[in-house]
Amino acid sequence: MTEGNPFSCDAADVIDLPEQKMSFRPLPFLFVIAISAVLCFYSLGRRTLWEDEGETAVLAQRVLTEGFPKALKGSNLVFQGGKPGYDEKYRWIFHPWGQFYVAAAGLAIFGNTTFAARFPFALCGVLTVALLYLFIWRHWRSSTIAALGALLLATSTMFVLHCRQCRYYGLSAFTCLMLMAVFVELVNKPSWKWWIGFGLALAAQFYTDFGTLMVILPGLLLSLLLIRVGKKEVIAAAKGFAIAFLLIFPGLMLHWERLTSAGEGGHNLLETLMGLLVHICYFDAWYIPIVFAAPAAGIFIWRILESGKKYVGEQDRIVIICSLALIFGMTGMAWVAPYPHLRFVIPQMSFARLLLAVILAGFYGMLCKKPLPLWSAKLLLTVVAVMLAFTNIFSLPVKYFVDMDKYPLFRLHLKDGPFERVPFAGLIYELTHDFVCGNRVTLNVADDFADADETVLIDHGDLPLMFYRPDLKIYTPDTQQNMRNAPDLAVLAYNSLYSHYVEVQLEKMRDQYGCDYGYIIISIPAAMYGNIPEPRAHYFVTPSSEAPFVVYLRSDHWDRVNRLPHSIEALQTRWYRFR
Repeated sequence: MTEGNPFSCDAADVIDLPEQKMSFRPLPFLFVIAISAVLCFYSLGRRTLWEDEGETAVLAQRVLTEGFPKALKGSNLVFQGGKPGYDEKYRWIFHPWGQFYVAAAGLAIFGNTTFAARFPFALCGVLTVALLYLFIWRHWRSSTIAALGALLLATSTMFVLHCRQCRYYGLSAFTCLMLMAVFVELVNKPSWKWWIGFGLALAAQFYTDFGTLMVILPGLLLSLLLIRVGKKEVIAAAKGFAIAFLLIFPGLMLHWERLTSAGEGGHNLLETLMGLLVHICYFDAWYIPIVFAAPAAGIFIWRILESGKKYVGEQDRIVIICSLALIFGMTGMAWVAPYPHLRFVIPQMSFARLLLAVILAGFYGMLCKKPLPLWSAKLLLTVVAVMLAFTNIFSLPVKYFVDMDKYPLFRLHLKDGPFERVPFAGLIYELTHDFVCGNRVTLNVADDFADADETVLIDHGDLPLMFYRPDLKIYTPDTQQNMRNAPDLAVLAYNSLYSHYVEVQLEKMRDQYGCDYGYIIISIPAAMYGNIPEPRAHYFVTPSSEAPFVVYLRSDHWDRVNRLPHSIEALQTRWYRFR
């Protein structure tokens, strides 16, 4: 083990852990993968898609029929308000296309189901855990550290929730770690296969999530200076960038307007700094507690400065690269992202879990030398690892970071607080219990009342409904100007921001077409966004608070009500049901 450095060792050394062996041990690896697979796949299709998932799923459907993610098909337009995410040919330009083709593969294999839409991204989550294990073992030759890092990632509540989405998060986590792994190989052995691999990894990350690539790339470039690479490594990296440029050039042309637009995050320095503070809160609560990261960083920096070596060891390089990627990622997203959402920095969680595993192993190594008996050190390491995986009690109260009353845009609600609950327990409850949201109720209402090719007006949840019922003509307050006839069905939830506009539109339809509507009012759980994975807005259980939900059915269709139970309680039960 490197003298004076509990967090690093030279390539020929082995971490001083008694149970360590040089040969690869498959059982710990398979155990970690099994846990990750259960958490990522169990009951994957139970919760209804939420709005952003619906966007990905609908555009994936268009990939299968049109060959590319087309925003408009028939009367149905993918539009979430604000500036359109498509060009004049209705090609989707707001996001790179990788996630849509990956989701389309799931639909092609398993059919048009919720499980099929989410499956490829959940698989990417499991592959990320597997890659992290193999990456750590390759460079530390320690099954203990590899299993610890991979388990911390596999059991991270927020990582699992995001990988269970039909959205790019799981895919980006995998490509981001792949990029990091290939970059490390490149700077260690700048052979042709690694600079070609680096170019491919850069292109894969661009077509998956160019936002993440933009914010971590400066960290990778700066690391070339800090890890003291030679001329051959720099030339190899330059070749990789050249290959990547050739591969991403079509994407640059397609997304140029999006890439060159002003950042959607902080509109001034204060808002950007506030966004960064929120990311620091997330970093502290979900990535690495500052109580561990701060002393470990101090020890590492002191050792590097004291040694004065011209060559930086292989493991030291990885620590520097991962640390810079995290710092630039957290900072960059506070500027370019529209809000300080955790989803935007999820792809970097594998770097943080690697660092956390190395930090814990380093402290364990120090404890084993004298202060504690071996069994006590093992017990302490196990207890700390379990607490880090299943709780966030080591993190600091968020009120020390953000003035929540003064800046409501960045408010971290109490469910984000570090001392109030065990989030992993909430995750297990979610996997084993049903959840009711407005999107499910809307789908059940549409299945009961709307026939093929009929028009539906909705205040929220149009994209999930568009995925499940592509045979309908679906409009929202943002797209209602394109509606050419009175809606056959209209649904609105009074916890939506747009409910008033739907009511106004119905009044216009009454005047314009001379038609009338009957209505049914029930109560639904107040979870407008459904399965959104953000810790500020995510519900592990169906909320007990409810909001009015109004179903408007055109009077000439009112006989369809006779198909259903006449009791409001029975009707509510019917529309709550998972079908």
